[in-house]
Amino acid sequence: MKTLFEYCVTNRSRAFISSTITTLLLAACISLSGCQTYTTGLKQDVARANELSALAALHAIALAQQTYSVSNGGKYGSLQQLIDGGFLDANISSEKKDYVFTIEVGQKAGSEEFYSCKADPKDKPGRHFYIDSTSRETHVNPTQPATAADPTYQP
Repeated sequence: MKTLFEYCVTNRSRAFISSTITTLLLAACISLSGCQTYTTGLKQDVARANELSALAALHAIALAQQTYSVSNGGKYGSLQQLIDGGFLDANISSEKKDYVFTIEVGQKAGSEEFYSCKADPKDKPGRHFYIDSTSRETHVNPTQPATAADPTYQP
């Protein structure tokens, strides 16, 4: 039979151990949820950086198209023509920072030259962007390739 002292020490030890384990488990859960929040935030920051890089590339393409047009009798160039002519840095290729760029060049009614450029996310969800020769605005669509009918991008 246990003495009263042994009984108290044993029960206190069990209570202390139980309380300590509960505290450690709670601390681990809080720590893990904090890491998850940090990781989610980090992924969002990377996605935002990729979007900003795509937007910068779109603006560079728009400037290159304007310069190319002045130098080539009002005609616009394909991505390769812009790069080959030195109007656009070769680092901006059809893919940059998880985005794929597509340029279409042609004529509108009345034989007016026209270009449009789309930036679509490659292999990941993300916003889609669109520019063309009729406006200085960038259009954005959260789920599918953007068009001129989509809302304008608001930083």
